[in-house]
Amino acid sequence: MVSELYNKTEVYLTQTLGEHFIIFTLLLTTAVTLAYLLVMHYMITHLDAKYFLKNSPHAAAPSEKRVRNINSKFHLFTRATHTTFGYFIYALKILLGICLLGVGIAMLVLPGQGILTIVLGLSLLPFPGKHALEKNLLARKSVRASLNWFRKKANKPPFIFESDPHEPQ
Repeated sequence: MVSELYNKTEVYLTQTLGEHFIIFTLLLTTAVTLAYLLVMHYMITHLDAKYFLKNSPHAAAPSEKRVRNINSKFHLFTRATHTTFGYFIYALKILLGICLLGVGIAMLVLPGQGILTIVLGLSLLPFPGKHALEKNLLARKSVRASLNWFRKKANKPPFIFESDPHEPQ
């Protein structure tokens, strides 16, 4: 039954999109993967090393009028000004966060860095309980190691995380 559905889908797509459908799909998938890696790398390397600390000014919950600046190089995605352009950038930041969150959830069952993508998506979204959820995800050593691996490759200092009560100091 599954192979029959696969064959029907293959015939339909080949007839609809032409013989070069597989090549087009591979090129598109490769381009999207490279763009995803570049965006992830940029975001991880431009966050402040103290971003995930509770007492850091970057971890403060945003008010209705402003969102604190994470890093001077990353300010367009973190600062909401009272201009049309500022609101557009703020909405774009939230849309990017929602997209990364959705892609990360999909990557939990598909190939990719699901938890890491979810953490990046959540870091862009303003919502109550954000810090507690990030702390829960960052309690995983594999997530911490992945984040710091990107920073090490970019010659940036590693992230400083809150100490885990179960971890020896």
